[in-house]
Amino acid sequence: MTTLLCIVCTNIDCASRGSPAILEEVKAKLAAAGSPVDVKSYLCFGACQDGPNMVLYPEGTWYMGVKQGDVDDIVGHILGGERVTRLTEKVDPGLRDLILEILEAGMIDL
Repeated sequence: MTTLLCIVCTNIDCASRGSPAILEEVKAKLAAAGSPVDVKSYLCFGACQDGPNMVLYPEGTWYMGVKQGDVDDIVGHILGGERVTRLTEKVDPGLRDLILEILEAGMIDL
């Protein structure tokens, strides 16, 4: 079974909206919960206008427009709770599938 990976865009646009702090908070909360999920930075998912963006891989959930106040709900999902659907509604399915294919192909070193 593949371990879930939480990938957070920290490129310029997402970073300007707080993604580095979001990444660190998710990482800290998962560590405090004893979760094996790794949280990593990613260069860009190609949806800058809707960032900060976060993808759970290989599950395929893509969260858009993530704010600091969303972290507890997202961590709850990662720990086995429900998806945070308010953050998935605007995701372009074609772009999501392309990013997942790139990740699956190992074209990006995670």
